Amino acid sequence: MVKSNILPIFYRVRKILAEVGQEKNIEKIKMEARLNEDLGIDSFGAIEAIFKLEDEFEITISERNFSSIKTVKDVVDYIESVIERKALRKEEESKEFYDSLYIDKSEAEEIKFNPYYKLVQSGLGRKILIEGRELISLGSNDYLGLANSKKLKEKAKEAIDKYGISMCGTPIVIGQSDINRKLELKIAEFLKQEDAILFPSGFQANIEIFNVLATSQDLIIADKSIHSSLIQGIALSKAKPKFFPHNDVLTLEKILKGSQGYRIRFIVVEGVYSTEGDTSPLDVIVDLSRKYNAFVILDDAHGIGVLGKEGRGVMERFNIFDVDLVSGSLGKALGCFGGFLAGKKKIIDYFRYKLPSYIYSTALPPSIAAACLASLDIVKDLNQARQIILRYKEKLYENLKKMKYNLTRSTTPLFSIIFESNKKTLQITKALFERGIYVTPFLPPSVPKEFPRIRLIPTANLQEEDIEQVIEVFREIKIKYL
Repeated sequence: MVKSNILPIFYRVRKILAEVGQEKNIEKIKMEARLNEDLGIDSFGAIEAIFKLEDEFEITISERNFSSIKTVKDVVDYIESVIERKALRKEEESKEFYDSLYIDKSEAEEIKFNPYYKLVQSGLGRKILIEGRELISLGSNDYLGLANSKKLKEKAKEAIDKYGISMCGTPIVIGQSDINRKLELKIAEFLKQEDAILFPSGFQANIEIFNVLATSQDLIIADKSIHSSLIQGIALSKAKPKFFPHNDVLTLEKILKGSQGYRIRFIVVEGVYSTEGDTSPLDVIVDLSRKYNAFVILDDAHGIGVLGKEGRGVMERFNIFDVDLVSGSLGKALGCFGGFLAGKKKIIDYFRYKLPSYIYSTALPPSIAAACLASLDIVKDLNQARQIILRYKEKLYENLKKMKYNLTRSTTPLFSIIFESNKKTLQITKALFERGIYVTPFLPPSVPKEFPRIRLIPTANLQEEDIEQVIEVFREIKIKYL
């Protein structure tokens, strides 16, 4: 009896053997038939058979192994064994692939606390409810306390009544509602730019900039502390990247001096660096760009709404709005959702027709645009709130400094505490959580491996007594854990 799983292989093998041998009657080719004596397949025919069998079964056959084969059954058995080995290799490769998708959570598991993807059960406010625990939040980007604003929610509800939940299409097709366009123009006006373009996220705004603007003839010169979205965007482009030490304008100028053979030099910086809390020296950056004819890209996601008397960001702080391209977030101080690019009309219009992350992404919902419009109307008049969060930060910063915590050199309302290891960073995060304080830990590769940290952002939702409570908790932790 012939094994049933071999039969399909046998039928395909004998068809090929009939093609290369002298026996053309397929029905006469039996399992026990000898290749040379019965089928008339000589050494040249064997080579032809190998090629045909390899094509038929999508395998590789060793001529050396095949030379020892005498009968049709030998061929069938050999083919079956090669197929089985191939299937086993594929199974092993598949297992290796899934095994490679590994996230090392050992340090979090060791202390029985994972600070990431906690389930939030409330909106943002003075306190936040996370997994049944009410906490003072220093981990949100809602600087001015607008995310839960009554006025913003009312405007969003009105827009839902008019437009529905979504336009269910990309901006280039049906997603560009009149209210979305109104928001783009409002952003441009607010930042003193000619035009702006909206995205569902700040990451999407940044990721394709260089892929569209830069060529292999260009150089991208970036601060090494820029956001991951910009770094990944640079990696996608054909331009040569060059990173300079954080805020080191002397090195920046040295690079600019030595790179004048490129078509365009892009200088990429942030307004407020998101885990440091310091600002880019925008005045020097812009002066250098003019001196060396470079193109400045500024990501001011953490500066807009926070810096300047009217909240126009780092450009207002330095009174410099002549920047080639500005990237920003609607989901931080503005209390909403999404991102944008703003700049000269010609560049923005070019993006509308060339930027894949814009053209192929469902448009920002009109309800979000409505809330953002309301936010921009409000944010200019919230200088008192900006002063409050800066006062909170300075009080917290000075007290932690006196306790000998290792702090980043912040000049804005956000700052970080540097710890000696990932494990210590997670331990302190857990201790804070257990004592009613929610913070954000940043571990490598989000930050340099030598500097894991906890970022603190005191928002306008808080009260003085909350800051006092936070200070006391840090004092207790310093004594107990550090």
